[in-house]
Amino acid sequence: MSVHLQIKKQMNNFINAEKNYRKLDQIREEKIEEIIKIAKNKKDFSLVEVNKVTEEINKLCKSHGYPLRKLVTKEMVEEFISRKV
Repeated sequence: MSVHLQIKKQMNNFINAEKNYRKLDQIREEKIEEIIKIAKNKKDFSLVEVNKVTEEINKLCKSHGYPLRKLVTKEMVEEFISRKV
């Protein structure tokens, strides 16, 4: 019976990690959208917040085998904007 409880515990941990991953990924995407709006208006923007979230995501990824996310750079934002214009 204890094996079943261990499996259940592992599955619950995996499910909780997946929920956290999805939540953090959504927050990251929202922050990226905010940055893009600011950058399109030729205003200065900071990547600190989005990259903090990215680092949290990557911690989860390393322990649960999810895909890693790249840290966002100013060049990435500028390239994205130039492709959309």
